Amino acid sequence: MPWLAIPFSDLDTKKALNRKFDVESIPSFVILQPNDNKEEATLHDGVEIIYRYGVDAFPFTKQRLEELQDEERARHENQTLTNLLTAHDRDYLLGHPTPKQVSVASLRGKTIGLYFSAQWCRPCVNFTPKLISIYDMIKGKVLEDDHDGEDFEIVFVSSDRDQTSFDSYFNTMPWLALPFGDPNIKELVKHFDVKGIPLLVILGPDGKTVTQQGRNLINLYKENAYPFTDAKVELLEKKMDEEAKNLPRSVYHGGHRHELNLVSEGNGGGPFICCACDEQGCGWAYQCLECGYEVHPKCVTATTPNSNTNTNR
Repeated sequence: MPWLAIPFSDLDTKKALNRKFDVESIPSFVILQPNDNKEEATLHDGVEIIYRYGVDAFPFTKQRLEELQDEERARHENQTLTNLLTAHDRDYLLGHPTPKQVSVASLRGKTIGLYFSAQWCRPCVNFTPKLISIYDMIKGKVLEDDHDGEDFEIVFVSSDRDQTSFDSYFNTMPWLALPFGDPNIKELVKHFDVKGIPLLVILGPDGKTVTQQGRNLINLYKENAYPFTDAKVELLEKKMDEEAKNLPRSVYHGGHRHELNLVSEGNGGGPFICCACDEQGCGWAYQCLECGYEVHPKCVTATTPNSNTNTNR
């Protein structure tokens, strides 16, 4: 490190700083403003600020951060497919068979999914086959509704570590991709504040962001989530609430020894990772009040209490 440090042996000072700034986890980066002892001048989210804005955040003043936030809002308001996916020397995406080139301009007016993923990421590798299946079903569904099946497309935004991994992973996908190592990838990660993968960002026909919860919506509603708009999600939530009225209030699940209770976001539930399929969930769930085990209602394998006596989970 090129900066200063508190001596390793000075435990008292380190403990005092932890208490003063309420440090609960690391890394933690607290920024103190010069000549200003006011509490509001102390920034506790320095890690997030550096991650999001980098050197542009300096000198970390309230005014500078507000300027950056205004710039960020303006970029999102002026967001188009062209400024998201093209570069000064590239106006195409990769298609199949590689190295087929597909013009970014050909995607205008379509619903687009930006799929942030990588072959080294186990949750990504697990989710990709599901996404491929849903992609094919959405394409078919759009055609059945007398629309052009090309009204929906996905673009792979790779976090792979080398060209070979990218090629191997992309060859399993039926959609398009940004070239490996393209400078736009870092810009997209920053623009959408990507903190983890897999992430599926949905863009509307106007190029504006519809939702960054594409993965979760697909897990919940499968192909019915298309076109992922607030209006469609509201309809699906109402339908799910109606269906939940017919679900048993409690069940025993083959993968768990305790009784599971039906909960919703407004009644003891909330966003969760399903212990059966390892995918995201929200809305209705079956939850163990003893240990926090939680599953999608669709993932429940109903059983009797006695049959779970040998289950350790």
